[in-house]
Amino acid sequence: MPELSRRTFVRGSLAAGGTGLLATTLPGAAHAAELTAADPGGTVRLAVDETSGQIRVLDAGGVHRLTITHFKYSGSARTFGASRVTQPSATEIEIEYVTQHPDVTVKAVIVAGLRKARIRWEVSGPAATPDDFAIGRVVVNGTETYRPVALWNRETGGGIPYETSHGAGYACTYADNRLLLRLRDSTLRFGDATWMHAPGVASGTGYVTEAVLVPGLMRPHAAGVIARDVVTPLGVELWADQPFHVWPTGGAKTVHAQVVNSLTTARQVRLAWTARTWSGAVQSGSAGPVTVSPRTVWNPSFDVTLGGRDIAFVEAVVTDDADPAVTAFSRTNLAVLSAYTYQDGAASRFGVSNYPWLLSGPGPDETAALMKLIGMKWVRTAYDGAPGIAPADLDRHGLLHNVQLGGIPYGKTATEQRAWADAMVARCVTAGARYYECGNELNIIETERTPAEYVNAGLRPLRAAMAARPDATFKVMTCGLAGLDSVWLDGFGAAGGWSEVDVLAYHPGRGNYVADYSPPEPWLEPSGKRKPVFWNFIGSLRKAHEARTVNGGKELWLTEAYASTLPNRWWTDTYRHAAENVLLQLMFARAHDVRCVTWYTLDDGIEQQPREANAADIEYHFGLLVRDRSPKPSLLAFATAARFLDQADYLGRVTFSDPEVKGLLFDTPTGRFSVLWTRHDGYVLNNDPARRDPANPDYYRTPEPWLDPWPTKTPVSLPTPAATTTVRELNSIGQETLHTAAGSRVAVTLDGAPRIFVGLDLTTTATYPV
Repeated sequence: MPELSRRTFVRGSLAAGGTGLLATTLPGAAHAAELTAADPGGTVRLAVDETSGQIRVLDAGGVHRLTITHFKYSGSARTFGASRVTQPSATEIEIEYVTQHPDVTVKAVIVAGLRKARIRWEVSGPAATPDDFAIGRVVVNGTETYRPVALWNRETGGGIPYETSHGAGYACTYADNRLLLRLRDSTLRFGDATWMHAPGVASGTGYVTEAVLVPGLMRPHAAGVIARDVVTPLGVELWADQPFHVWPTGGAKTVHAQVVNSLTTARQVRLAWTARTWSGAVQSGSAGPVTVSPRTVWNPSFDVTLGGRDIAFVEAVVTDDADPAVTAFSRTNLAVLSAYTYQDGAASRFGVSNYPWLLSGPGPDETAALMKLIGMKWVRTAYDGAPGIAPADLDRHGLLHNVQLGGIPYGKTATEQRAWADAMVARCVTAGARYYECGNELNIIETERTPAEYVNAGLRPLRAAMAARPDATFKVMTCGLAGLDSVWLDGFGAAGGWSEVDVLAYHPGRGNYVADYSPPEPWLEPSGKRKPVFWNFIGSLRKAHEARTVNGGKELWLTEAYASTLPNRWWTDTYRHAAENVLLQLMFARAHDVRCVTWYTLDDGIEQQPREANAADIEYHFGLLVRDRSPKPSLLAFATAARFLDQADYLGRVTFSDPEVKGLLFDTPTGRFSVLWTRHDGYVLNNDPARRDPANPDYYRTPEPWLDPWPTKTPVSLPTPAATTTVRELNSIGQETLHTAAGSRVAVTLDGAPRIFVGLDLTTTATYPV
């Protein structure tokens, strides 16, 4: 094809910052001079304007779906139209752009294929900064959602399957179609409604970045499998239409599957599925064989039956009939959690720490409903302009909220410090915050700053600003300390900090220990470095309780609590241990009169990369929901604890003749309940040498969640009131077992998993034989 050149471009007319003249034509307007690249089947077309260099993306029906407007090659410089457009073949177009720097070249290479198109930007020149590369785009009559591409993997050495990310996806949804734009990498918050962050990588003497576009009526996962740089022949995704896959009642629940054939030839495939419950009971089925056309999808579904309080771990495997070695699989979870009306109101002791947002769905109303269902009343931070649910909407949902922000003005003048304090007080008052948490984990983030500096630069100016405003009635928390840092607290007290706060806030991190493990001290090395045992729950909680008691009876908040489920690592919980520890942590928090526990995050993932998968980073595994927003067992455990602790008072420990049998006793308006467990199998989790790998000291073959991890069972005969004939036993996820009592006794079996019992006649003064 002959070369197409454009008219002369006058550089003097450019906006200096490179942010002007963004869309010189309407995305849906007709174009007088375009070249079009299309696959032979007409499933995707890309039309390039010879003057502006804009790229229009059209689907199989010829409908304009997306416009690529410009390319940003640094934080402040971008392209301004095309200097040359050529078409090497009917499926290819090349664009050379006008740039703001004479020594920077930007070239786009477009290739159209079957239901898939690729745009490759090649950039060179000293002003190019690949971390800042971005693509200007306009979605035409549709919406855009960030949907990373993630695939399930099986660990070759054993252990549980896990997900890994394979590119960033921006999913466009239209009334009658869909389109996925996949990038090698992208950080959502580095972009905006105009620019899509698309960092480049080194190539030759310059850099490249690519966008792969897949139009068609398929879900983002299927389109992402087609778009992958590495060919994956098959893919499968599972989902249910119920938000968070949590239903209020049991029965048959429909699970949808979407199988994708990413190759350019048809394949005959089968789908086999299994669903295992907490006890290991199995349901299974299959579908197919079905022939799936090239780069299209098949949409089977199946039903899984759940009980009245239940969880099912569902897996589906798709297999190629002609080559059984070609497979793909996916997992999701389903749960039943009945409705419950909490009575604690503003006295509630539970909430969420990280912003309760789910950027790619479900929405804020569904998120608030889930929080209320599991007993969360508090939100750690909310203010106008912050990510998450706005304060007014939280008020509408009956959720209480605080503010957690830092920015302590160290080293500033008194005037500057007062200005910071005035602004922070105004923000808290405007937001309707009940509490202000002044900073976050400063003991490990700002180690160069002393607690005295924190008190003098932050808390004292804050208190002065509050005193000047009668409407500043919120309470003040310390920064949420990372672990119970006694050294930091000693310095804080010496600086007079206790008189400036109402609340001690801290984060009781926990390693591979049960929640009731209080390791022998010291927890620090002589150098002051934290030993692994520093990160324990009950030992640090006891210290925190003592510190707040002897320093004026301050409130105690655990503003980040968690039970991480990083897969196949010895340092974190299994999914089953996480549920057990969630229940026990919340019980111990009430036993030590913790005012509130705000759980670190609702869903697996991080704020900067929502819904991405990372099997090697613990920060991606703190949620009560897994990455696809379906429930972990921990979610049910949280709700179980919150419901039993609603209006509950702690009475004390239950003592047994066997010191490894443990118990807590509580009282509620509806009667007493106890929590019982044993420690015959020890306090250290993930300690089975058969599950370790000598070649990889961090690795541990995590068992599946339906497997009972406690080998030692302890039968116990316990007293009951004379009139009692039935005792209720509830496991960590709230499933109930009924025991028959006779002669004022009942026989139960205990192990390392905490269980709730209703109907026993226990006290805190007797010692019960085992």
